Amino acid sequence: MSAGRGDLHTVTVSPAPRGSSGPHARSHSAGIRPTPQSDQVHRRERILAAASQQAVSGYEAVRIRAVAAAAEVSASVVYHYFSSKDGLLLECLHNWVSEVSGAVDIGGSEDPGQRLLGVVESLSQQLSLMPGLADAVARAYLHATGAASDQADLVRDKLIQVFADAMGQDAPGCAGHHQQVAALVADVWIANILAIAQNRTTSHDLCRRLEYAVSAIGRNTAHRCQARGFSAEPSADGDNDRAQRLSRP
Repeated sequence: MSAGRGDLHTVTVSPAPRGSSGPHARSHSAGIRPTPQSDQVHRRERILAAASQQAVSGYEAVRIRAVAAAAEVSASVVYHYFSSKDGLLLECLHNWVSEVSGAVDIGGSEDPGQRLLGVVESLSQQLSLMPGLADAVARAYLHATGAASDQADLVRDKLIQVFADAMGQDAPGCAGHHQQVAALVADVWIANILAIAQNRTTSHDLCRRLEYAVSAIGRNTAHRCQARGFSAEPSADGDNDRAQRLSRP
């Protein structure tokens, strides 16, 4: 994560005696100073790092004042960047999804469905190792209102993008179908995060349910597919009904 405030120091040059010349004659303005933009980025990153660390202990463990203290800023600065605790936690989830999904190797299978399931399994397993974080981000997603609901939409969009990208490597003409399948899987996955945190299901069980859903969708659309795995538009009504059933923990 980003450096602490102490790392953002300013190099100051001592003024030279009157009438002197040379390097010591430079003014203070010649010192190396962080730009306002870079300072804002570092503050924001420190806030996210502090919130992510506290979220490992669960939703209730995240306190804005405690986050501010750990990030070495005031509580008002936290609210300047994030509308609420839920908005802050959802930004943490967005960053976590980006980081974990970016490290997944999905090149081993030619089947788009298997590549999708590989990403889902990786995300699920990683999150199951941190039930407190799963609790924090799932509750933030479910409770999000106002500006935080916009952040929840961004998290969902990120999941859809990650899942669709996993499927779409060898079938660029199937983007529409992949997007719909990815949306269904994202909704099922996000609905089960809290169940994993509360030990009402496991990442293994979730992945098995999603494997069934992806296989069923593939079978239902196989007669309209031209590329491997998925390429045709799905039967939206049937797939949505199936997703609703599978989303129940």
